[in-house]
Amino acid sequence: MGLADTVQFTLRPKDLEKASDMFGIEIALLERLNDQRLLNATYIRNLLIRADYERLTSGLHWLEHQDKNYNFPEVLRALSREYNISQQNLKDILHGRNESLLFCNRCGKRIGKSQYNRTKGFCSNCFADTLEL
Repeated sequence: MGLADTVQFTLRPKDLEKASDMFGIEIALLERLNDQRLLNATYIRNLLIRADYERLTSGLHWLEHQDKNYNFPEVLRALSREYNISQQNLKDILHGRNESLLFCNRCGKRIGKSQYNRTKGFCSNCFADTLEL
């Protein structure tokens, strides 16, 4: 179990406002869930990053298609500063390398794709409970 499985981050007020507009949920409800650490902050933050990237590069995608090496360096730098993440992590988020979030069907713990496929959706503890001896 890694650190990412045990630590639940909270969203900033600015991120809560953006999420409220994006999902159409009242900001008071999001604030309450955020304070109780019930939101999947990483997933919501990734969605906000993708939405900001789309908003900032709208109409400019033809540059990326003409020149495969052009990746909007100014936009990437601004998003990196705004969300306080490295540019490599930002590229991973934008290109969907961390797209799949899989959870145990029984207890809800986050698990990897290989374990999800191997145990048919259970974490190792829940899978051990289901084995008949």
